[in-house]
Amino acid sequence: MSESSDQKQALTPEELQAWIGREHDFAGVDEVTRSDIRRKLEVYCADCPIHYDDDVARAHGYRGIVAPVGLTALWAMPAYWTPGEPVLFRPGVREQSGGIRTEIPITFQGGVNAAASWEYFEPLYVGDRLHGNWRLIEIKPHTSRLGEGVMLTVEASVFKQTGELVAKNQNTHYRFTPKPKDTASDKPREKEPEPAKAPAPAPAIPTTEPGDWRRQLRFAEVAIGDAVPPFSMWLSYQRVVMSVAADRMFSPLHHNKERAQWRGFSDIVFNTRGYEMMFETMLRRWIGLDGRVKKLGPFRMKGSSYPGDVVTVRARVTGKDERVVKLEIIADNDRGEAGRGEAEIALPA
Repeated sequence: MSESSDQKQALTPEELQAWIGREHDFAGVDEVTRSDIRRKLEVYCADCPIHYDDDVARAHGYRGIVAPVGLTALWAMPAYWTPGEPVLFRPGVREQSGGIRTEIPITFQGGVNAAASWEYFEPLYVGDRLHGNWRLIEIKPHTSRLGEGVMLTVEASVFKQTGELVAKNQNTHYRFTPKPKDTASDKPREKEPEPAKAPAPAPAIPTTEPGDWRRQLRFAEVAIGDAVPPFSMWLSYQRVVMSVAADRMFSPLHHNKERAQWRGFSDIVFNTRGYEMMFETMLRRWIGLDGRVKKLGPFRMKGSSYPGDVVTVRARVTGKDERVVKLEIIADNDRGEAGRGEAEIALPA
């Protein structure tokens, strides 16, 4: 969900109810490119060859190099600015955050992603262009340590220029007015983790070994309860900013410490798409080149990750049905859980 760059008439939560169910169209401005794929993968040092090598991708059932599913939303984005429009960056104009354009006029000043879910249907190749539609499906008043506001849930469908359904997305965005600085929430703090039921694990060590792309996981080899080898990544300011730049997700929350603290956070935060890309990287290293990521989410944010953190994503098998494996997925850092959700992958027989 993106913030509008112009000052539209704000709507009250009651007035927003009239928006529920309305369908709105969007169209991405850029086609899928090799350079976009490379710029995202280099942030995560992800070395899966179907994203780099046409021959390898063709040998595993694709038409050529295929895009990571975690990049789908990038090519559904409109331009931030086009010739003929007023200068975008000027005092008094709200900064845009990027993403599929869902401009809903609202009174609340701050915003963060609270939950997301993606279901994938068709691979994306170099040259593909995307368009789609979105609609607001739910509005819920919500109060948190950050402030008072509303949870807005938007559902979107993304298609290729040829009409093929690429993905469906459901995203919940928390829009709020930050609490005044003279309240008890003046000092940014993390959500307290739930009491530990077992001794805390040793601090995570960032993953540095390359993936073993010679091995292919088969459906029969997976059992309920199996743990997926975790994937860990150390965050720096450069890495957080590179990640959002590759997504074109330029909310100040992810690159401006002052604005992040104004929203109630300790520092700039790792973005939701960053966690999604970490989950995809972990799952791809486990399932091999013939496996497919079918679904990521619902995934709910529970905490924040900052520069200096080591973020680890984990997964555990919870079910199997007709070559589809269901998993519980978790992201955590040294302070506890950052997010928890579900995923589905398809494996060869």
